[in-house]
Amino acid sequence: MKVKRVVKSTQEQAVAAWVGLVNQLRINDLIESLDRQDQNLDSAMKSMDWAIGKIDELVVSNRGGSRGVHGFIAEVAECGLENAQSLVHGEKPVMEWVNDNGPADLVRNGVKIQVKFVNGGGKFSLDAVAAHLEKYPDFLDKDGVYQIPKDYFDVVRALYEMPKDEAVKLTASDGGPSYSIWKAVHEFFDSSGFGIDDLEASKFEYSEVQKGAIADKMGKEKDSLAGESARIKRGICEDHEPTLQEGAKAAAAGAALETGTAFALSVKRHLANGKRIGDLTRDDWVDIARDSGMGFVKGGVRGGAVYGLSNYAATPSSVASALVTASFGVADCAHGFRNGDLTEVEFIESSEAACLDASVSALSSFVGQSLIPIPVLGALVGNAVGTTVYELGKDFHSKQESELLAHYARELEALDAEVDAEYAACLSSLRENMAVYIELLGKAFSPNVARAFSGSIELAASLNVPDGEILHTRKEIDGFFLN
Repeated sequence: MKVKRVVKSTQEQAVAAWVGLVNQLRINDLIESLDRQDQNLDSAMKSMDWAIGKIDELVVSNRGGSRGVHGFIAEVAECGLENAQSLVHGEKPVMEWVNDNGPADLVRNGVKIQVKFVNGGGKFSLDAVAAHLEKYPDFLDKDGVYQIPKDYFDVVRALYEMPKDEAVKLTASDGGPSYSIWKAVHEFFDSSGFGIDDLEASKFEYSEVQKGAIADKMGKEKDSLAGESARIKRGICEDHEPTLQEGAKAAAAGAALETGTAFALSVKRHLANGKRIGDLTRDDWVDIARDSGMGFVKGGVRGGAVYGLSNYAATPSSVASALVTASFGVADCAHGFRNGDLTEVEFIESSEAACLDASVSALSSFVGQSLIPIPVLGALVGNAVGTTVYELGKDFHSKQESELLAHYARELEALDAEVDAEYAACLSSLRENMAVYIELLGKAFSPNVARAFSGSIELAASLNVPDGEILHTRKEIDGFFLN
């Protein structure tokens, strides 16, 4: 039994098993991440459903009256949506609805928030903010924040940052705020001690939290959350795609492992017949270095090829390694054939043997991994056992079986010769028939009318057209077309 071949085959499948493990770990993490994102989206939708349910209760109870219920709707909607936006990214809920008619309506990570959605007065809820601060003068000192509608906040910030020489040009006729509104906004900040950072924008505009509009808005936000989750999942898939960097690592690992194996086997070969390390000559070490270098090249090719085939061609790693091994084997045989070391028959037989060896290795690794579901170990044990049995079987291959195969080969050669003779005869007959046929075509399509007429009669007869259906004379032609 060739122990060297068993060791080499096991090492080759070790590279494949390691690459397969790397791929499987990445795929497992991908599946877990996608499943986790589905759970994140489910949690986000539950937060939205909670908010929608609370809003329905507020509308039914008409809390705050017809002119104030939208403020409570804004609080619940803000809480549900902000928590949903955190949950869809896998984060914890950040918002709490206080609902106690106290100084704060919401609490975000310990920060108290007072929500003001007031349309009266034309000052974008700033009068309501000022009234609340007058009632709770220490609200800002305790790091509280006032929240106003998004569209209101955008206008307030724009007016706050607008210089006076630009503001004097404002007129209400163009549909926007007037200069008087600009002055009112600046007076609010100057007199109250407010800063623009003491205000924040809601996720909703004033019109969106009304009883007749909030359902559509929440539905759109749910669609937006589903779209965001889909975008996150696409990003997860992209992050888990095979990469050149990972492929380079696979190539490096294959090169390192195959170099070590080639070095060990080469040293063992040179230490045969009782030689010791100290007895190795310079030429021996050159051979060892050459063998190791070839192992480095083959290992790098193997690692990169197995990674590429397993990820981009849906090929099992054990089969991919076998393909590489078979390719190396056939390449060696082709090199020997070109140099004249192998005959054509020997080249074919050697190539077939290389492919068979690789196939046995791949099958053994696959079966071993299936029976021993331990990453890498199962493939190595399966390959070692299968290859050993295969090598033992080849060693005990009987003389009678060899003679039987030789007899079978001779029969095939005789059959090939017989088929070649029949093929040559068929070609000769075909050439003769084609020559006659082409000659008839030349007559039938001759520019000379009389020659073409007689040639067409010959052509029809050669194609076994019944004589009674062939027009031989002018009289027969006239009778056919005129009667």
